Order: sequence, then structure tokens, then C-alpha cells
Amino acid sequence: MFDADRLELERAQLARYLKSKGYASLDETHISFKADTSSRSGSHTVALTVEISPAKYSAMGTPVAHRRSRFRDIEWLVDSLSKPISEPVLDHLISIEPGMRYNEGAIETTYRRLMQLPSIARVEIPGSLEFVEGPEDAFDVSIKLIQRPRYGISAALDMTRTNARYGPVITGVFTDRNVSGRGDMLEFSLSGGIASSQPFSYTVSTLVPNSGAWSIEAHYSTLGIPPIALSRLRASNAARTDFTGLWSRESRPEYARNSVGFKHGFHFVENPDRESRISVDLIELTYAKIDLGADFQAWLDNESNPFIQYRFQDYASVLSRLRWTSRWAQSELVFGTVNVGVEWTGWGVNALAPTLGLKKNEDGQFLLGQVPFVQFLRCEGNWTGAWVLNPMSGTSLHARFHAGAGWAGENFNALPFDRSFFTGSANGIRGWPARQLGPGHTGYDIDALNVVKGLGDLLGEVSLEVRKQTTNMIEWAWFMDVGNVWLMKQPLLEDALSDTRLEWSSLGFSSGIGIRLDFDFFLLRLDGGLRIHDPGLEAGQRWFSQHKTKGGIHLGIGHPF
Repeated sequence: MFDADRLELERAQLARYLKSKGYASLDETHISFKADTSSRSGSHTVALTVEISPAKYSAMGTPVAHRRSRFRDIEWLVDSLSKPISEPVLDHLISIEPGMRYNEGAIETTYRRLMQLPSIARVEIPGSLEFVEGPEDAFDVSIKLIQRPRYGISAALDMTRTNARYGPVITGVFTDRNVSGRGDMLEFSLSGGIASSQPFSYTVSTLVPNSGAWSIEAHYSTLGIPPIALSRLRASNAARTDFTGLWSRESRPEYARNSVGFKHGFHFVENPDRESRISVDLIELTYAKIDLGADFQAWLDNESNPFIQYRFQDYASVLSRLRWTSRWAQSELVFGTVNVGVEWTGWGVNALAPTLGLKKNEDGQFLLGQVPFVQFLRCEGNWTGAWVLNPMSGTSLHARFHAGAGWAGENFNALPFDRSFFTGSANGIRGWPARQLGPGHTGYDIDALNVVKGLGDLLGEVSLEVRKQTTNMIEWAWFMDVGNVWLMKQPLLEDALSDTRLEWSSLGFSSGIGIRLDFDFFLLRLDGGLRIHDPGLEAGQRWFSQHKTKGGIHLGIGHPF
């Protein structure tokens, strides 16, 4: 089918291709299509001829053909009043060099890399083409860097976006955007906020703020992966190394959690075309102290369950983490993301504990800094897909598969609550409030439970969502969520395993509708879901037609996936 818009796209792609092959004088205006139907009477086909006009005409009116060119002079223009960026950093980021055949893509790549520097506000790369004797012309380039002010202070008001907490957070940040001229940055941030949290020890849901959180963080980021020299790294990898120190305090109805931590790691782009990124946290040191409230302590004592008590115990952690994220696309209408991570802690320390002479507490746990160190392996993966069904009507289908598993080691027989899995709420199985589904067939009678409601070592979720955009601001959605959390088999849970094990009948199933309001700078979402199958009820009462109608209403920021 003849399509003028498609021809415009082809013309732009052809001009881009020729510019990548050295033809600096050529652009889209030199390319035209001639459509001829006169010789095809009775046919619905069109003969197309691609014509490229000359670069210019001589004084005699003779057409002058486009010639290839090479980069000749490269001049740096840097604001002399700002702290300069070191030459090794600039040499690492620039992708053009004298004598190299002209390539517009290389100029664009240089622009993108330089704009990623924290201290750069704007990059300008003008060029001039000059005819020289010989088979190729010369192209001179000037690279002008306009830097931001070195120091900056900012404040932001945001919303807590975790599944189990809702509330405003205010953050103040002091930034040094160019510490040493190596493309590095130093930030100090102070944040605080209030939130509504679902307590662990009872099931009453409330939107009244009942929690507070404060934190102080220092973060240093630098280009590359020291001590590896920049010259040994690919600039396309955009590698950066991070050092982070953090103190935080979280005050909830049942406890106050104070933690101090330090993290060192690096990240890099594995495949720029897929936006594939690998992050490695070499070491994350954490010391967490949990001060339990009197009522919550009484609840834990009444449970008299070591498995539950381990989840809320003071601990130290020496953790490492590996993450991989990527986009995938079959076409402009079919695309999605992949996110996989694994983290581990305590295995090496536990193996060396006897050699290091670490002491044990009365429960037989080795101590690190007077508290037990956690020991676990945790894996989590998330896959999303989107299919644009009708671009004209704004209808699309979206899917997500989310899974995770954690295995506790012998020194700490349960995952800490902050590393456990849970579902429900705005981004999980939306027929339930946060942490009110599972583990497995676990019911709703708190006094009868010998596990923590809603927390598990194993997670599985599948969600489907059909979205229909009615205006530029309003979008409707119909969704369906299936999943739950479960517990791994271990000696401390013999009495609970029958209710918490993974089986088909333990899947929670909910469906509902939602509305999304797009304010450009953020998207506000309201979803309401009904429980179609509730594994927390007795057999024979679990399906929608067998029990009293229940569900959940959730306010969220952004799409659920």
C-alpha cells in the first residue's frame, strides 16, 4: 500500500545511513522519490525511483557530486570559570578522532556520553565541511561544554511507593557535581516522611498515618570501575562506581528499626540497544537494631515461635548482590522488560566463623558485632510484556510474571522481615490489602496463626491488564491477578507446613477495574479488585459464589507494571 508517511521514514533512514558512511554534505532534503503510474495502466502498483540531488552546482551550472569526508580538527571549548574535566575522561567519552571517516552517529554518541556527566548542562557540537584536494573532504568539529554550577541544593516532595506503605516523603539534597574532575559526584541527602502501614500483628487496615521514617545518606559516584584504568573500559558501557553510607530509622506501630549501612558496587550498560544493564554490589554491610513495642513483644512471646521471632531479631549482614535489567522488543507494538536479581549473605562468614573464633549466643547463633549475622540466598525475577492491540483507539494488553525465592541458612533460620516476600496491595494481588494474602492457605484468625500473616519465602504472581485510553489524561483498565506467597520446608515450621505449602488450591485470584489519571509529571492510579478465589478460607467457601464479597481498593502512583 502506498504510504507517504512510510516514504518520509525511509528517506530519513537512507539519509542517516549515507551520513554514517562519510557523506557529511548529504541530508534528507537531497533525497526525493519519483512515483510513476503512467506505464502501469490497469495495475495498482507504483514504480518508485530514488533520486539524490547534487551537493551543489558549480559557477558554470555543473552539478557537484557528494563526496565522503574525514574528521580533521577537533577543538574543545570548555567554560574556563568552572572546574575542568580531566583529559583522560574526555578522551574516554569522545567517539570521534582526527582521520576517522565522518559518521554522524559517532557525533551523536559523543553528545550522549558527555551529557551523562553530572557537571554538564549542555553540549554543542557544531561542525564545518571544507573541500580539500584529494578524494575526500575535511570536516572540522568544535565541542563546546556548558557546565552546571558545581554545588547545588534541592528539595523534593514525593510519595512512598512501596506495596505496604503510603505517605508523603520530603527530601533535601546537597550536591557537588564535579568533585575531582573525573566525572564524579558527591551527594548528601536528608529525608523524612509519614506513612500508613499495615501492622504485622493484627489485620485492621487503616489509612491513618501510623509510621514515620527518617534517613541520612552520603553517596559518591565516579566514572569507571577503579582501580581499572578508563582506557581499559569501553565507553559504551557507561560504567560507574558507587559508594553509599546510610543511617535510617523507621518507626511503626509495633517497633522502631534503626539501621546503619555501607555499600560499594558498580554498574554498567551491557547492551545499549536493549538498554541492558548489570549492577554488582560487591559488599553491603548492614547493622539493624529493632526495638519492639510492649504489645508486639507480648504478641511474639505469646506465639512462642522461633521462626517468627527470628524475623524480628537484631542482625548484622555482609551481603553481595547481582542484578540484570533489560528491555526487549519485537516491534514498536510489542515490547517489555526483564529484571533478575540474586543476593547472598552470611555463607562465607558462617564457614569461617570457627576459624575466626566468633562467639555464639544462647540460641547457638554465631555473633558478628554482638548480634547474629543473617545467612540467606535470595533470588527474584520480573518479566513484563506489552502488546498494543489498536494504536488508534489506545487499547493495549499488558502482562507480568513475578517470582522470588529465599533460602535461610543455619545461622539465621528465617529471612528477616525486610527481605521476605509478600503480596497484595496496589502492585501485587489487588483483591487483598498488603500482607493479607498467604502464606498458602493461612487464614485470617491472628490468634490461631503460628506464622507471620502475609510473609513468605516463596513468591509467585501473574497479572494481566487491558488498558483503554479514552482521553490524553484518562485511562481505564481491567485486570486479573493470580498468586500468593509460601514458606519453605524447615524444622521450625512442621506444624504450619500443611497450610503454607505450595499447591494449586493455595493460589489467590482477584479481578477488577481501575482508572488512571495522567498529569504528565506523574500518573495517579485507583484500582478496585474483588476476590474470585480466596485460599485463606475453608475448602468449599473459597470461590466468589461461596463467600461474602470482599476485595481491596488501592491508590497508587504509576502503573503497577
